[in-house]
Amino acid sequence: MDAAGARANAYGDRVQPVEVPAGRLLLRPFRPSDAPAVLAACQDAAIQRWTTAPSPYSEGDAVAFLTEIAPAEWAADTDTPFAISGAATGRLLGSIGVHRVDRRHGSAEVGYWVAAAARGRGVATEALRAVTSWSFAALGLGRLELLHAVGNGASCRVASRAGFRPEGVLRGRVVVSGARADAEIHGRLAADGPTD
Repeated sequence: MDAAGARANAYGDRVQPVEVPAGRLLLRPFRPSDAPAVLAACQDAAIQRWTTAPSPYSEGDAVAFLTEIAPAEWAADTDTPFAISGAATGRLLGSIGVHRVDRRHGSAEVGYWVAAAARGRGVATEALRAVTSWSFAALGLGRLELLHAVGNGASCRVASRAGFRPEGVLRGRVVVSGARADAEIHGRLAADGPTD
């Protein structure tokens, strides 16, 4: 998208569900057929500990996310939930999304999870770089924030590798495992330059 397109988008054009190529990964809209993979991934203790996924996570939760929640978020133009999949295999590796898009201030929050079997291979970092570049270009945003609960060292490392700068701790900002927790906040500006 050119600069004029990005500017127009920042002032209200709705973004339709799209695919974002990311090297060996593909960020794509979720499909109902992703239900078994989402269900299996969300049984993982780390996903249940560090995310807002329901616990226990049921087949009904997966189906509702894929057929109701994710499509409604795209339609509302406030969130862009992407499946992270292997570009060659199509296998679901995780989820990443831009949330609480604020067109007036040109900002949003990004969040993600990666299935246990796909961790430790740079999947989260590559997906975060891709969705960051896409957000600045396609959504016309000037700032992205990434929050994670204090103690989630893996997310902190991913944020740093993707060029997000630590900006402090927000007291009681997130709820993880059913309890309010402090969150570390990281920020990235479009003006910071390329993400890789």
